[in-house]
Amino acid sequence: MGRNPSKMKAVKIIVLILLILAGAGFGFYTYLGGFSTVTVTKADFKSTEIVFAIHKGAYKDLSKSWDKFKTDWEAAGIKECDSLGMYFDPPGTPDEKLRSVIACRIDGFSDAEKAKAKAKLPSFKMPASKSLYATFPFKNVMSFFVGPMRVYPEMKKIVDAEKLPAVGAIETYGKTSSIQTMGYYMPYETTRSDYQKLSDAFK
Repeated sequence: MGRNPSKMKAVKIIVLILLILAGAGFGFYTYLGGFSTVTVTKADFKSTEIVFAIHKGAYKDLSKSWDKFKTDWEAAGIKECDSLGMYFDPPGTPDEKLRSVIACRIDGFSDAEKAKAKAKLPSFKMPASKSLYATFPFKNVMSFFVGPMRVYPEMKKIVDAEKLPAVGAIETYGKTSSIQTMGYYMPYETTRSDYQKLSDAFK
């Protein structure tokens, strides 16, 4: 029984489309730094004062909380947010239980600017701590998802090998209008109680 030329042509077209899509996906992942080498070192996370908001739920919905927070920090007189986030829960936590803190640093503000921001938004002094540290390039919004997938498995190897305490992860992004590199810190000299005010905000 002979082959159907029309069906063979359709199969070839489908295979070609799949190859093109696979190549495009591979190229985009490479562009995002998905195959770059992640180097984890030990560094100091310096004490920093923040104003913050919370997000409980899936990370993919963080942008909604960020948009609300942006409206609030602009109303508090902050022209541009020097942004960071803190994430309390390990991989495998159900989406509905994930706890994220989104924040703006206010260390460089004048006393008057600090007072105005803190009158409108909750504030917290993040403690200094020795930390595991790594960086990852920022290309676009997808970097917020690719970065953690590449960085945290490398950090976990060291946490497990050295039996370091895991209190959460801090990500620094810098000025929201000009993010180029994301910083990842996993403090190991502090305890959960040092971040009690942040965790209590989810109650």
